Amino acid sequence: MNELRKYYWNPRNWEPGFINGTDFLYTFNMPLPAGLWTTWHAHPTWGELAFLPEGNGIFESSAGTYLVNNRQCVWIPPRLNHDFYLLEESLNRTIFVDESIFKGNERFYSMQSILITPLLRELMLAIDDWHLDMSREADRHIGLALWEAVVRSEQKTTNMVIPHDRRLQKLCAAVISDIDGNVSLEEWSRELGMSTKTIARLFLRETRTTFGRWVQLAKMEHAHRLIEGGSNVTEAALSCGYSSISSFITTFKKVYGCTPGSMMQQKTPFSSIQPL
Repeated sequence: MNELRKYYWNPRNWEPGFINGTDFLYTFNMPLPAGLWTTWHAHPTWGELAFLPEGNGIFESSAGTYLVNNRQCVWIPPRLNHDFYLLEESLNRTIFVDESIFKGNERFYSMQSILITPLLRELMLAIDDWHLDMSREADRHIGLALWEAVVRSEQKTTNMVIPHDRRLQKLCAAVISDIDGNVSLEEWSRELGMSTKTIARLFLRETRTTFGRWVQLAKMEHAHRLIEGGSNVTEAALSCGYSSISSFITTFKKVYGCTPGSMMQQKTPFSSIQPL
């Protein structure tokens, strides 16, 4: 217990020791400021489902660098050293899960990005909003339903790499926050204090792709989620900032290997994504 208290605190009253013998889930519900950067740390026996329904954050470990927002969360297994950096003011609704719940499931001993389905999102929000008491059988069932939704979730596996450089991370967050717009490198060069050539060179070195291709992939991922959620091709194209539907379809096929229309007929998982 004392060992756990080094890593956990109750965000509602800042007192340690919230853990007891019945809880297997613990939730955060805390607004956090932009620029918050934690120290490296690990959670001895708890997995972390990092979720930001508002804002964008970067979670890093030796296993990789992951973006977290209202569309994708990240799972961090026990004992993995990590830190996180908030690119903008964010709402932290992270959920911690005791290792006893997933022990033996190898998937949850690896850091991974998880796509947020509508059901998973609502369950993650409800777990805290309803102030569940895991000593009550009915509340335990809700907690276990959340975990079952996580188990059934789709792991996001793409070639979309998040850079390590904090300045470039801010640039990536700007793209994702304004996915239907066109982020200007000229404007961001002044914001970041670098020339456009330096940004382009550094971005290519850290992600192994150009900034323009990275933006294109981010837009296509957004379109993929919309189409899987029931949007039609025109809605998805306009939502990503495409005025030409034919151009959108061509780019989508280049990334996913099929047209949006055919994907609507048979779901294409993110693991099938093709390099740009």
